[in-house]
Amino acid sequence: MGAVCACVVVAGCGTTATGARREGPAPSATLKAQSSAAPAIAADPAALATMVRKDSSVSEDVREDLTPCVGDDYPMDTDAGNLTSGDGPDLVINVTTCGDGLGVAAYVYRMIDGKYKNVFADEQPPVYGSVEDGRLEIIHEVYKTDDPVSYPTGQESITYAWRGNRFVEVARAYSDFDARTPNVSPEPTSTSPVPLPKSDPLDPGVPSWEVSSPTVTDSPSQAPVAGAGTAAPHSPGG
Repeated sequence: MGAVCACVVVAGCGTTATGARREGPAPSATLKAQSSAAPAIAADPAALATMVRKDSSVSEDVREDLTPCVGDDYPMDTDAGNLTSGDGPDLVINVTTCGDGLGVAAYVYRMIDGKYKNVFADEQPPVYGSVEDGRLEIIHEVYKTDDPVSYPTGQESITYAWRGNRFVEVARAYSDFDARTPNVSPEPTSTSPVPLPKSDPLDPGVPSWEVSSPTVTDSPSQAPVAGAGTAAPHSPGG
């Protein structure tokens, strides 16, 4: 890929492709709406940020900077899905910058016995993580030293699968946005399992989504309809 590097520059920019080059900062195909199976904490940005700040395996800089941008709007994006066959949906957390949404770090939290444990960390910005067909996809925008932040030179996509008790890289590809016809080019993958972060299990601090127990009434006409009273999870703001 020549003399290229991944970098983060705080500046305003859009996300619409222009010409043969994709605009930054976040790959639009990666960050998506919450799944209906998202755990309760995904709908509580404050609890989510508190959990990440309590995680000693997260870098000190990320923990210190994880504060609301405006009001209760925390600089995070989340995704959920079955990546590790844990006790509930795995949670992918992207920590971003305020305003322009540049990806600062990506983490995967696995639920075991009602607590979350950090099982993946990528703190090499700009980075974005998502659940894709039961696997973890990590995207890195790539820049030459003179590239403006809104126009990266390319994009590297890395796919991980859970094997045994950790993630293993199973695919890697690079897209050159400068090419006349940008194509995804496969690249060699690493054969070494991804190191596990040294993280202690963390209490999410919020209850799980559960069906509410129906209220027993004396009158059959007042009996609750099946399924009524069930709170549906909702997505957190940006």
